[in-house]
Amino acid sequence: MARDLRAAELNNLKLALATFALQLNAFEERLKRRSFETENLSPTRSRRTSELQFAKNILSAMKGAEGDGQVKPR
Repeated sequence: MARDLRAAELNNLKLALATFALQLNAFEERLKRRSFETENLSPTRSRRTSELQFAKNILSAMKGAEGDGQVKPR
């Protein structure tokens, strides 16, 4: 039973970390876009955009695995 609680807590921590990373990247993207808009430049696809997509993929994979404790590959 203690092992199940630890595994559940570990999954919760992983989900919280992935959520935080996603929110941080989204915040950085908003700041970047705002600075581009003030300079009248169009934003280009950057490494941050791919990192944001990666964080979204991790988050969706972890949400799909909440019940069984395993992260499902995409």
